[in-house]
Amino acid sequence: MTAAPRLRGHLIERAMEALGGPGAIDLLAPKATPQGTPAPVPIQAPTSAAADGTPAAISLELMTKAGLIAAPVGTGRSRLLEEISIVQHQVLRTVQATASTIGRCNRVVLVTSARPGEGKSFTSLNIAASIAAGGSRPVVLVDADCKRGSLSNLLGVGEARGLRVLAADPTAHPVPLLLPTALGRLSLLAYGASPPGALAIPPSSTVAAAILRLAAALPDHLIILDTPPCLSTSDPSTLAPIAGQVLMVVQAERTQRNEVEAALDMVEACPTLQLVLNQARLTANDTFGAYGGYGDRYGAAAGA
Repeated sequence: MTAAPRLRGHLIERAMEALGGPGAIDLLAPKATPQGTPAPVPIQAPTSAAADGTPAAISLELMTKAGLIAAPVGTGRSRLLEEISIVQHQVLRTVQATASTIGRCNRVVLVTSARPGEGKSFTSLNIAASIAAGGSRPVVLVDADCKRGSLSNLLGVGEARGLRVLAADPTAHPVPLLLPTALGRLSLLAYGASPPGALAIPPSSTVAAAILRLAAALPDHLIILDTPPCLSTSDPSTLAPIAGQVLMVVQAERTQRNEVEAALDMVEACPTLQLVLNQARLTANDTFGAYGGYGDRYGAAAGA
């Protein structure tokens, strides 16, 4: 849904009231800490690289510890998996309906939030994995958040060569920097260590240029950006103009309306803004799970 200024109030009201619709997609996250993010897990480095120097794939176990649930683990179904699937299909429809222009790539999906701890990294990881596992498109998940406890750190590749190398060196080719995962169609571009002589935190403009080079080098791939919260850094505002769509993750019953409005203002350079409601407490009969016996009939996942 394109969030034109005159419709913004309606968009936010629906998000705050946890109503469904194309502009406010509900996503109920698993058990989390009071801050709304998955509980910290011990860092486990990937296994050693192959003899030819090829990086070892990030294991499914490590990805699960980092918050992955949208993995091909069988035929089980749950409300959470169904809602991730809805977000996935909405993202893909928006990609198809959006045209690329000079300086903007329709395949770049920027995921952010207003405040820290709303579940944006959880959302980024699971949407990327869901699309990759579904076979619709190969996906590159880009960790563009420099905070401690970022996806790169959770996946044990915090010191790998990654986005900071690509941003510091305009001649660097992005493909050799990609890290494979146990999901064959999903790769990770870590935030990575800072190259010698480069700024510890690269300017957002060079990061934006690096993302566009990555997209150009991989014309069949979807690029999912996990960026910092809008009200913490200027990065989402700088990256929004190159993105085909923005997913704004909003933690229900926590984030204030004025914070969501301010965050949307920060990324309004992107023409397509969508809200993803996280941890909404829905009781209406039109939500997943309302149809009695669904799990028994269709094989709900264990623990659903």
